[in-house]
Amino acid sequence: MKQYYGPVVVLLENDGQDTLEWAAAEAAARGAELRIVYAFRWPHLLDPLGELTVEERDLEAADAVVDEAIEHVQTIFPSLRISSTVFPGRPLTALLNEARESTGALVVISRGRRFERALSRRLARRTTASLAVVGLTSDHTVGPSTGRVVVAVGGHDRPDALGFAFGAARRRGTGLTILQTTPADVTAWQTAYPEVDVRRSPVTGTVESAVLAESTAAALTVLTADRTWLQQTGSATVARLAGGPVVLV
Repeated sequence: MKQYYGPVVVLLENDGQDTLEWAAAEAAARGAELRIVYAFRWPHLLDPLGELTVEERDLEAADAVVDEAIEHVQTIFPSLRISSTVFPGRPLTALLNEARESTGALVVISRGRRFERALSRRLARRTTASLAVVGLTSDHTVGPSTGRVVVAVGGHDRPDALGFAFGAARRRGTGLTILQTTPADVTAWQTAYPEVDVRRSPVTGTVESAVLAESTAAALTVLTADRTWLQQTGSATVARLAGGPVVLV
């Protein structure tokens, strides 16, 4: 039951300091490396050989943005291992490149990005990475699983989502709410994580509605990123509308 944690890869965005801090906290809790990815647009210039190139001043400006982000994270987590990538191009391409280079990476983006659905599909199809979509809720918001980790599973699912959810609950020192579409045996996970308080709830309506109801003010909502599951449950919709961070495993 021992879990391997790859790096936490976060897309650095102008309005995404909460997302950066969430990713840094997750990396620190896992004992994993934080990789900051900054993708920027650049004018298409040609060098003397006719190849596309980037002006030095554009790269320097991008490096300055990344350096500021690293300095901010280090003030909160001084011992955290941090690396960075400056990518002249599309964020989707930059994140996919980073995910392919590592086993078991967690890719983190802010909620509401236009490429969110395409990224979740390509990560599930081409990499071993999971996707975290971060949108934090107000301190005054409450729900049936406030402060808990929520996971939706069925009897056919791989153990990845359950393992991720149990590990996340233990790291956060909170309980786990399991939404079951069909009966699922979680005895082995409960044995491995005896300190995690488990609450089971059968899904009587649509999975999408059940997850959205439970996700309000949840510490984390975990879903399986299997393509069939994504189609059947509308996981992309849940990731967009949930009342807290969502991870597609």
